[in-house]
Amino acid sequence: MIRFRTIAGGAAVSLTIAAAAPAQTLPAGPAEFAGGAVTVSGNVSVSISSHDDIAFFNYTDYEHNALRMFRAAVSGAWRIGPRLAVLTEIRSEDGEHVVPYAFYVRARPFAHVPFDIQAGRIPPVFGSFARRSYRVDDNPLIGYPLAYQYLTSLRPDAIPGNADDLLLMRGRGWRASYPVGSEYAAPGVPIVSAYRWDTGVEGNFASDRYDVAASVTTGTLSNPRTSDDNDGPQVAARVGWRPLFGLVLGASAAHGEFVNGEIENQYHPLLGDESYAQTAFGLDGEYSRDHWMVRAEWIHSRWTIPQLGTPLVAQPLTATSAYVEGRYRVTPRWYVAGRADTLTFSRVTGEHLFDGQPTEWDAPVERLEFGAGVYLQRNLTLRVIVQPNWRDGGRVRQRTYPSAELAYWF
Repeated sequence: MIRFRTIAGGAAVSLTIAAAAPAQTLPAGPAEFAGGAVTVSGNVSVSISSHDDIAFFNYTDYEHNALRMFRAAVSGAWRIGPRLAVLTEIRSEDGEHVVPYAFYVRARPFAHVPFDIQAGRIPPVFGSFARRSYRVDDNPLIGYPLAYQYLTSLRPDAIPGNADDLLLMRGRGWRASYPVGSEYAAPGVPIVSAYRWDTGVEGNFASDRYDVAASVTTGTLSNPRTSDDNDGPQVAARVGWRPLFGLVLGASAAHGEFVNGEIENQYHPLLGDESYAQTAFGLDGEYSRDHWMVRAEWIHSRWTIPQLGTPLVAQPLTATSAYVEGRYRVTPRWYVAGRADTLTFSRVTGEHLFDGQPTEWDAPVERLEFGAGVYLQRNLTLRVIVQPNWRDGGRVRQRTYPSAELAYWF
């Protein structure tokens, strides 16, 4: 009830702002202080939708509904010198805790070389969507792609004892529980978390045609962290190429220890020195021309977990996701957009479930999302979408959500 009142209140405030927009223009750019050395920007968005407390198709790793959320963020940049700056973003979702989503130092060692080093809670290197998801103006729809939001049944702090334990949680990533590790039920992880940034160091080189970035962080794509929990850092990299105007192509890779160190230490005498890592590869592309913009992304992730009891989870668990989205500007203010999305999993064989037949370790998901948006002013948009979901498992296998969002940024 408290969360609903928060969202409703945010909607009322946002709608009041929108109604007043024609009479008085909202601030359109960041505020500057100290002669431009300090800049402050922000965004506010409120989305409303039907409840998702049975199917949990849009549940996030912060246990919020991606289509039913009030979000406010303030970003700041302090330019200490010509080649050194401190950047941060503070955010709150649904009126809950205020969290520093980003806090890092950016340095450019060489004045005439486009190479930056960033350290702290840093922007992601891997993929395409996660690197732009924090910009409310860069998502033509409201929901997130499955790879970046949908919760699988895997957890870093609790693991299945055998294949039957894993299959029992099929389609229940919103509240998974296992006999090894944490005894409490909790949400699983997506392939890549777009709602949290990892902590570490990264380097970026950008030229007219190429972008190269690499990072070393404490967590993994699925489980970004502020502190290490398994003494196994993640290494990630992405290469971007712009072969012609309007076209961007990218390839990414990441590898890091996934399973909690307490579990690794507990079973080390039995299993020896093994690596229980998440390894991922991704391809992405974007093409824009005239009124059109089209984006696509493919991600394949592999998790290795300890093999404890029979029937064994003998092979690494894999998940593959792909989406294509497009936007067409009907007029300078109005646009239509859509996204087609899929998420599939590798198979395991249990003994007591599914008649002992090889079965996807989690329930495959398909999603469509389509709608329209209007720019009430340059930095104030109203979006309306419809999102059908299908899943081969779980308590609810099909659900369609209408949603509307008002977003403002400066």
